[in-house]
Amino acid sequence: MRAHNLLALDNDPEGTPEPGTTEGHSDEPRVEINLDAFSQTEAKKQKLATILRVLYQNGPLSRPQLAKLTGLSVPTASSLVNALVESGMVEDLGVVAEARVGKPAAKVRINTSGNATIALDLSERDAFTGAILDLEGNVLSKERIELHGAQGAQALAVAVSLATRLQGASSAQLLGVGIAAPGLLDQDGHVRIAVRLGWKDVPLAQSIHEATGLPTYAANDVNLMALGLRRLSKRRLANAILITVDNGVGAAVLLANQTFAGPQFAAGEIGHVMIDPQGPPCACGRRGCLDALANARLLRQRLPQEGAGILETAGRAIGLALAPVMSMLNVTEVVLLGPPDILTARYIDAVRDELAVRLLPSVAAEFHLDTSLDEHQLTLQGATSRVLEGELGVR
Repeated sequence: MRAHNLLALDNDPEGTPEPGTTEGHSDEPRVEINLDAFSQTEAKKQKLATILRVLYQNGPLSRPQLAKLTGLSVPTASSLVNALVESGMVEDLGVVAEARVGKPAAKVRINTSGNATIALDLSERDAFTGAILDLEGNVLSKERIELHGAQGAQALAVAVSLATRLQGASSAQLLGVGIAAPGLLDQDGHVRIAVRLGWKDVPLAQSIHEATGLPTYAANDVNLMALGLRRLSKRRLANAILITVDNGVGAAVLLANQTFAGPQFAAGEIGHVMIDPQGPPCACGRRGCLDALANARLLRQRLPQEGAGILETAGRAIGLALAPVMSMLNVTEVVLLGPPDILTARYIDAVRDELAVRLLPSVAAEFHLDTSLDEHQLTLQGATSRVLEGELGVR
């Protein structure tokens, strides 16, 4: 199948194809050209991205409407739209009748199903998952590769292989690659440290970009879950605290539609906040950290010997850690993600009970805890959201 990177417009008078196209896993020749294929100027790329963003956010529009909303002249907007239609990124709907006086206008819309992103979820302990998602966050295809204990350079090679395999199997126009990874990542998608994967100073986004030729964005997995929660999930929250306990305890804060990483890219790293100095030993060398008390993998190991009471202890630890954050930020929406065998009614009730006694009654009355979302789906949607943000400027 033919997989494109955004645009393949060899006949565009203002631009030429990008050199060094990447071969896929198909016998059919592939064209790998991104927005730079239209022109070597950043200004041209920005105009194209602006048109796509306006169509993505506003739905079908006529060329004059696009010109008005983007600040471009009608001839310029029309020329760019025609090129986008030719590429398949935008669909020409023809004349659309409207319930208003005047001549019906020909309209265009972004091709939400024909355009897609590659999303990689590297957060699981034993495997990497990748998927092709359309612009509405729907999974078109998915692949999972077992790690078999791979770390360091071997784990990076698995991630690169997963991305290139998905690229080769896609028939959609690919906007880019979004990567959700554990650990601390900077704004360039460079992994400062990810202990579980044995990564330190790893150029994750750069490595995937070099292998695929696609624009690539990488960020902390939990922060990207929050981004997915804001843009593509069924909740579409603007203010929330998200906590995951599946592969260690991590958190992200979403405020006014923005996630916050912090100057050291460590915002939300609450797993090693000490809750109980007399609690179980933690991997960091101390005792009673939140991760040691509420990590689903560790709880599953302890359940046969210690019984279900440890789930209540875990829930209370989560509530204890949440209360000051909720009070300080006045955020009452909490999304708690983890395996259902751990996030039982006993665990969830303990979170609620602990918050009830620690929050002001007015704050506690507005508290809403959601445990219904699919963690892996949300991660993939967050990775897609990061590509939309980077390539279309969607905020």
